[in-house]
Amino acid sequence: MGEIKSTLDLVMAKTRHLTLSREEKDAQKKVEIHKRLKGMVQKYQDNLLKKDQLEKELDSLKKTYDLNVDEILLNLILGSLEPGRHYQMYLELLNEIYGLNVSGLEKIFQDFKGAVKSATEERVREIKADLAKQRFISGAAVVPNLDRDREWLPVLGDIKGRFDQILSREKGRLTAG
Repeated sequence: MGEIKSTLDLVMAKTRHLTLSREEKDAQKKVEIHKRLKGMVQKYQDNLLKKDQLEKELDSLKKTYDLNVDEILLNLILGSLEPGRHYQMYLELLNEIYGLNVSGLEKIFQDFKGAVKSATEERVREIKADLAKQRFISGAAVVPNLDRDREWLPVLGDIKGRFDQILSREKGRLTAG
């Protein structure tokens, strides 16, 4: 009776003659570096990794891989920047590691917060006025739930869309300069 082979043994036997091209090896390296950088940034964000430790690990990655780790990290950080998300830690990294002037990004995030706050206050006033007029409900205890408001979500989406475009232009300016 023949020997029973595992799936891994069968796959290894069938692919023994295959080799990766230089481009495929580089692509695999980029994926691996991206995963490691993402983990490092997450640890930094969670305060499990200090800035000097992050820099040491970056230096180690640069020595281990012959790819542009700085460019991959820059793209990872810039890709993580979105209106409405925590951004301060990312801006610190951009400024401290790359020496980039992040004042334009800070202004965009502050303008976004201001626009959302203004629109929120306006919508809350509208809802309170409607409740008072149509249902005779009023007072300081009335707190509208905007997350359940069908008219609010598209407004918030429009604001976010506008600021996404502005942010994309600023990211492009940073990477071009």
